[in-house]
Amino acid sequence: MTARVASVIGLMLFCPAAAPASAQEPGDKGLTISAPSSIGFIWHLSPALAIRPEMSFALSGTETGNPAGDADSHGFTLAGSGLVYAGHWDNLRTYFSPRLSYSWVSTTLQGTTLQGSTSTVESTSNSWTVAGSLGAQYSLGSRFAVFAEAGLQYGSQRSVTPFLSSSNERTTWTFGSRTEIGATLYF
Repeated sequence: MTARVASVIGLMLFCPAAAPASAQEPGDKGLTISAPSSIGFIWHLSPALAIRPEMSFALSGTETGNPAGDADSHGFTLAGSGLVYAGHWDNLRTYFSPRLSYSWVSTTLQGTTLQGSTSTVESTSNSWTVAGSLGAQYSLGSRFAVFAEAGLQYGSQRSVTPFLSSSNERTTWTFGSRTEIGATLYF
């Protein structure tokens, strides 16, 4: 008997003995992955309330090969949302979600001055954002759900770029729409 035949026979004997996943109860905790770009965790405190902490990070670099210089950047975002469930129809649940997030980014620019010496400039920025969204979650099974939400957000960002004898500090604000789509794997 070849290995291929033995594998097929083994699978045929094993498959009927596997327990069906549909009989399992969904967990109250799960892993979330959402776009634009975050990984998080959801914890259902009750049937009407859940919390969802999230994080994302980014690293980037630019090598120009000329005196203008190279740039390296790294940053992270930490966020937390509360989900207050409002309605429930079969596998569809709607919710309101207040959200708070904090982001930090550091950028280093390194180049050559006209005199031929190396110059390095480091800038940092941090921002806070508050948002409110309406969302919907659809369960595709007992352990997997997809969600989408849309709402409004307000943010404030502070940037600092030091120069030779002083520092340039700016504070900006933004107001606009916010959307997010994602999936949850419950365990």
